[in-house]
Amino acid sequence: MFARFIVKRSKTFLKNPGLISKPKFTTRSLCSNSEENISESDREYEALVESFFRLDKEHSCLVIQPYVKWGPQKLSISPDEQLEEAVALIKTLPRWTVEETTKIPLESLDKKTLFKTGNLDKLTRLVRSNQNITAVFVNSSNLKRVTANILYDHFQVPILDRYKIVMRIFKIHATTKHAKLQVSLAELHYIRRKAQQESVFLTHDPEKLKLMFDEREQKIKAEIQQLRKQRNLLRSKRRKMDYPVVAVVGYTNAGKTCLIKSLTGEERLQPKDQLFATLDVTVHSGLLPSGLEVLYIDTVGFLSDLPTNLIECFVATLEDAVLADLILFVEDISSTAFEYKRDHVLKTLKNLDEQVGTGNILNKIVNVANKCDIAKNLDQFKDMLLISAKKGIGLEELRNLLENRILEVTGRRKITIKIENGGEEMRWLHKNSTVLSELPDVENSQYMNIDVIITEANLSKFKHYFVKS
Repeated sequence: MFARFIVKRSKTFLKNPGLISKPKFTTRSLCSNSEENISESDREYEALVESFFRLDKEHSCLVIQPYVKWGPQKLSISPDEQLEEAVALIKTLPRWTVEETTKIPLESLDKKTLFKTGNLDKLTRLVRSNQNITAVFVNSSNLKRVTANILYDHFQVPILDRYKIVMRIFKIHATTKHAKLQVSLAELHYIRRKAQQESVFLTHDPEKLKLMFDEREQKIKAEIQQLRKQRNLLRSKRRKMDYPVVAVVGYTNAGKTCLIKSLTGEERLQPKDQLFATLDVTVHSGLLPSGLEVLYIDTVGFLSDLPTNLIECFVATLEDAVLADLILFVEDISSTAFEYKRDHVLKTLKNLDEQVGTGNILNKIVNVANKCDIAKNLDQFKDMLLISAKKGIGLEELRNLLENRILEVTGRRKITIKIENGGEEMRWLHKNSTVLSELPDVENSQYMNIDVIITEANLSKFKHYFVKS
């Protein structure tokens, strides 16, 4: 339903309205594609990092999935789903392989050795009998030093936890300066906590280490703050350009980048079937059914069971998502841990909203059920919009849904404006609104009926410039 009003041109304009130009969006104008590397600390620090993480070469891993059978530490995600995600983490690392996998039930995650004696002996025999196993990945957030040391004494190969593996993936996938800085800060926070515990640091002077860490942290934070100011400036420019912004979020590997490629037709986007394929914000332009141009923001994927300080290092990146006009939450309904992943993403978004948002984040979320082409039991998702970004299923319905929500949250209106032929009004509307149609008026051929989508601010400007009191 279009609102209508008629513009009758006065013979003399008291003001020259000008043509408020709406600049053409390009990804390069809003998102730096610089491949500039961060300034590294001295070689001593880098050598310490490689020695500490023990990830200076590729490994063939035994992946151990510990899980609590009952009690408050029992998770809603199944051990099989956890193990599948752990294997995916390893396979995300180039030339790393999974040699063996196993699930070990626990009564608690707090036991010093983590595993009971019987299971520990069984695992020790497994590792020592298979010379192809060069590392053991225990899929636990952050192993205690004493636990890692006990396991190393038994297995005699590097012991890796979830934090170390994720950090390695982040370092490989960080391509922009901002992403590299955030990863370096997260890495430094981790090493700081471990410096007084790990043997690799004991041969170094504590005061020298502290000075090295302090200088590095100060430098990284200063560079991040500078980039954050640049992001704020870019965000302000986007607002001035008046394009609606849709942030696309979801658990890692939910299909966010693939969906953006399908919605925008941007061929340079190359979705990857791996975890954390995207670590920085990228901006992509697309059209809604009416022709309204919208900006889609691709974001870093969410992952459960990560230390808080690792998430905090990416707050600056995720600000763009929290502050967008709309949040498109892509959910992988082919995953058996669908609800667990949903709860984790929503919890993280709420926490981010408390830090940098406006407190109304839940009102901006549009949920879509992705991968419906391979999901089972679709009846349980009947209240959601079923889509397949890969197959193109449901995308037209999604575009219509996004358009309706965008009009709602940004205060845009669909209206019909009746103007005289041959005037400045037509050019102004093309510059400052989305013109849907131009039809001659059936009652008076000197007039045109123009259907547009326009913001309240631009509508007020139009009336001020062209509509006589």
